[in-house]
Amino acid sequence: MIKEIVGPIPRDENFYDRVDLIEHMWGIAEEHDTFLIGPRRFGKSGILCKMYDEPREGFKVIFIDCEKFEDPYEFFTALLVEVLKNRNLSLKIKDCAHSIPLMPEKILSKVKDHISEIELLEIKIGLRESIEKHWKEESVQCIKELDKLVNKSNEKILFLLDEFPSLLKHMIDDGKYLETKLFLEWFRALRLDLNLTNTRFIIAGSRNIHTVYRNIPNQLLEKGEIEKDEIVYFSFNQVFNDFRNVLIEPFDAATAKEFIKELFSSSQITVEDDIINKILELIGSPVPYFIQLLISEIKRYHDGNLTPEIIESIYNERILGPTCRFYFEYYEDRLREYGPINEKGAKMIVAELSKAGSLTKNELYNIFLLSTQSDDSSKFDDLMNDLEMDFYIKFDSDNKYLFLSKILSDWWLRWHPSSTIR
Repeated sequence: MIKEIVGPIPRDENFYDRVDLIEHMWGIAEEHDTFLIGPRRFGKSGILCKMYDEPREGFKVIFIDCEKFEDPYEFFTALLVEVLKNRNLSLKIKDCAHSIPLMPEKILSKVKDHISEIELLEIKIGLRESIEKHWKEESVQCIKELDKLVNKSNEKILFLLDEFPSLLKHMIDDGKYLETKLFLEWFRALRLDLNLTNTRFIIAGSRNIHTVYRNIPNQLLEKGEIEKDEIVYFSFNQVFNDFRNVLIEPFDAATAKEFIKELFSSSQITVEDDIINKILELIGSPVPYFIQLLISEIKRYHDGNLTPEIIESIYNERILGPTCRFYFEYYEDRLREYGPINEKGAKMIVAELSKAGSLTKNELYNIFLLSTQSDDSSKFDDLMNDLEMDFYIKFDSDNKYLFLSKILSDWWLRWHPSSTIR
């Protein structure tokens, strides 16, 4: 029975719905690489874990969490370790070890039906030493051999790269600008130049990869790592033009209502339609995470007599109050990654939107001008794109911008009242 999960990745019976979306992604993986796009807390990691836990026939699935990686060596070491943890793949690798320079005998000798945690650590250390010497050339050869291996059994290998944009950001933050460029060139060549017919990648992350990627050229230029005429090599479309975009949407109304019923049922609580409707009214756009957050607080303070008035009181006092503030602080911290100018503009724009409800693009541009003292329209356009990609705002049929999520708008207004800029 499903239970509310606030924080950890929902798996097994706690993963709800997304059947059509996952089916769509398996279909794309037959022929293409994929960006799984969606704001933080929309369930990207849960979807990847579902694909990993229940792989489609004909796929060998490798899941890699890139959140803490800081360089290509860590990334590729983890990739190979996860491959070796897959029993079928590791035994196949052993049979063609002569073709994979990255797999010296001291590593392959540890590959068997079951690899202990100690042996995995030893393998990881040995791989790291091997990879650092010639990672770019030898890793390409390794992926080619893996592609051949799965091709022989008429299968595909699917790499699920969760939090991949964080790896790029960590490399940039650590000053590894040239290394970042080489890594991205390697990743593109790996996919497009080798004709890997049986290898697919799905990339996802809490950070918007477009924003992270856009910052790379300017930082490289500032550090003198590339010349201005080389900036074309960092065109996003050039590096990732083979990827298909898949967007995660909030639940539809019917799914959200059933989800709410099941969350209450897991605690033997029966709720009427007025309670369900009140929850959806307060949350706004039915994002599973926010629904679970509110229901977890309702259950914590439930005394057996739920009414719409009690639900609203819990929402105002608990969800929007100091107790739950840390659940939302990411959305404020995230704006710092937009750069000094756009951070100022972003904070003022979301503050004004939370107060006004909706504003036109011209009104928001004027707010941008006043708050940043910059008339660079391209920066404004990038900012509006980032705010849409990061879950803050949406552009509606009335040609106005408004918050995508009522709960986030309420939280922002609670903790960041707008100024008198307008």
